[in-house]
Amino acid sequence: MNKLGKRLMAKGQALRNDERGAIEIAGLMMMGIGMIFLAVGFIIYPIIMDATDSILAWSANVSGNAYTIADFTGLSNIVGIVPLVTLLGFVTAGAITGFMGIKMVKGEGGGGGSINPGSLMVLGIGLIFIAVALIIYPVVLDGVSTALDASIVAGTYTGLTPILRVTPLIVITAFLTGGIVAGFFGIKGMKKSAGV
Repeated sequence: MNKLGKRLMAKGQALRNDERGAIEIAGLMMMGIGMIFLAVGFIIYPIIMDATDSILAWSANVSGNAYTIADFTGLSNIVGIVPLVTLLGFVTAGAITGFMGIKMVKGEGGGGGSINPGSLMVLGIGLIFIAVALIIYPVVLDGVSTALDASIVAGTYTGLTPILRVTPLIVITAFLTGGIVAGFFGIKGMKKSAGV
């Protein structure tokens, strides 16, 4: 074998050794982000619990009429399940992101995977959106109770009272749906960018 052949063989062996020791950095980052989602989920969980407790204990006195959460159709059941839905969202996001990272590190993602920061932000915003919505939700209840009181006192608005009584349920369902849909598209975008 001539010198050129020996050099090419040595270079090929060196490249193979480099590939064996290579670590998929994007996969490691995905596993780390999965752990961060779990940590943030448990850090923000007491805030969510406090917010839902304050919503469940909410009351208002408008023009001498007292309102509680029981005055709004189906609201207490939905508010009661929000902490579970939020915690499951954080745990699911953490688990899926972690498993995608493991697949990328193992090389099962088809190669060339990378992290799309936009998808990661959409996922995070979807989860944080629910917590922020719960914190500002008593403002919605105050506004609806004021409108409800005005409609009862005036008594001239046909069919408005049943709509006002279901409005808080619609608003909180919209917040939850927005958070879940944003989280879904965030995970879907991360899977696509990771090649998993």
